[in-house]
Amino acid sequence: MRCFKIRVKSTSDTEGKTKGARRFANVWVNEKDLDKAEASARKLLKDQGWSVESIELSMAPSAEEIARLDPIQSAAHKRALSEGIYAYFTGLDA
Repeated sequence: MRCFKIRVKSTSDTEGKTKGARRFANVWVNEKDLDKAEASARKLLKDQGWSVESIELSMAPSAEEIARLDPIQSAAHKRALSEGIYAYFTGLDA
């Protein structure tokens, strides 16, 4: 399992976002290989109308770290386990 915190910029106006809006994408990918996981995260974000500005964090959390996740991260981790990949977005001040 890999998780990424990625600074993104919206490429289009759609419900819930304005073109040019910036966010952090918190992406969990059920993949051990870093390059494959990053490629999957980038593809998901592109498909959802976001361009990657920078990757702020990339990690493969240990079982102990996963056990200590806050409720939001824990839910994202569980969704990635079942769906293969999951992303949610937060403001840049998060």
